[in-house]
Amino acid sequence: MPWRSHRRVVCALSGLLALGTLTTAADEPARLRRVVATGDAAPGGGIFDRFGAEAMPIVAPVNARGDVAFFSTLGRGGADEGLFMWSRGRITAVAREGDRVPGVGRLSGFGKHPAPGLGDDGTVVFAAAISGGRAVEGIFAAQGGRVRPVALSGSAAPGVASGTVAGLDAPAINARGDVAFLATVRRGRESTEALLLATRGQLQKIVAQGDPAPAGGTFAGFGPPAINREGAVAFGAAIEGKAVPGGIFVWKGGQLRMVLGAGDETPIGGIFAKFSERLGLSDAGAIAFHGLLKAAPVAAAIFTLEDGRPRVIARLGDQAPGGGRFSNFGLWPAVGASGAIAFAASVDDGPSPVIVVRTAADGLRRVVGVGDTLPGGARIATLTLLPVVSVNAGGAVSFAVAPTATGEGPEGVFLATPEP
Repeated sequence: MPWRSHRRVVCALSGLLALGTLTTAADEPARLRRVVATGDAAPGGGIFDRFGAEAMPIVAPVNARGDVAFFSTLGRGGADEGLFMWSRGRITAVAREGDRVPGVGRLSGFGKHPAPGLGDDGTVVFAAAISGGRAVEGIFAAQGGRVRPVALSGSAAPGVASGTVAGLDAPAINARGDVAFLATVRRGRESTEALLLATRGQLQKIVAQGDPAPAGGTFAGFGPPAINREGAVAFGAAIEGKAVPGGIFVWKGGQLRMVLGAGDETPIGGIFAKFSERLGLSDAGAIAFHGLLKAAPVAAAIFTLEDGRPRVIARLGDQAPGGGRFSNFGLWPAVGASGAIAFAASVDDGPSPVIVVRTAADGLRRVVGVGDTLPGGARIATLTLLPVVSVNAGGAVSFAVAPTATGEGPEGVFLATPEP
């Protein structure tokens, strides 16, 4: 089964974790800034409407200098959707539907893949459909008003005999400009999944469906990749055969290893059963993930793996910063280049039913929550149906808000920056 973010596939895995849960701390003094809101004027014409596609999380990454990239549908303009970047209070268009890419064709939509990646130098990577050209889909990189193709459908798939790239998704970029992404590869009438890496204009295979897995069995499917400054690529994968049913893997310099495997014991008893399809990866190699547990005192927790020593960040039932106790976690924890981890969580018996949390030196910090007042005076009604956050090296956290089902509350993307 293909691992696509919009299908919210979760595969089995687990890991041997070291003991240790972070303590909670008070609310974090933060400066909230509005990145964009529904009804704002969009560069190039029209107004911003929605910031995600139906039933998909809103992914708005923030980089080291505080830029935020985001997808939006548009109203009252010549294009229906586009990708944009907010930087120092100013929004610029990265790519709009209908834009022409020289030698490729016109960009004909982003709604199937509304999750851009963002480099520290402001490069935005994204997947888009193409019309009027030699390919129907591609991964692109945009910087300074220039859009260039990274990989296109119809090209030869590296490392896959007689394989042709048919679909592309979930690009991630590091500080060196390397881009890792998911690909669907066709061989005759068959399709297979693969993870590919683009480095200095050259494509190479990281791993493909059917390849042997380090702990035995063969790879059956992949989660979206994460890539750090050192060129390490982390991803979750499902495994077929007489081996572990899944795991978290790291590839670097042609070497592939499993760092966590399904069925391993947890430090609180029981075993890990499942994990989030999307992982966070810091420049130092720390991996953040959401794990579901079996035969353990709690059903789920947020974890990190650092230097081969896993530990618990937060688990269900723990005291939440700002009051109450964690009752659920967002499935996609984020980690910044420096190792700060941020995630969304539901809280019982607290002042806010849903909050965003970030790790700090003295424990967990509450960044923002439902009911808080935003710039302009509106109060947060929801943190979207599937809340996803991003965090940068300085601890700034980007997040999206949305109205309730009956239309109460604002809609937009915001940035919480820790006060000095």
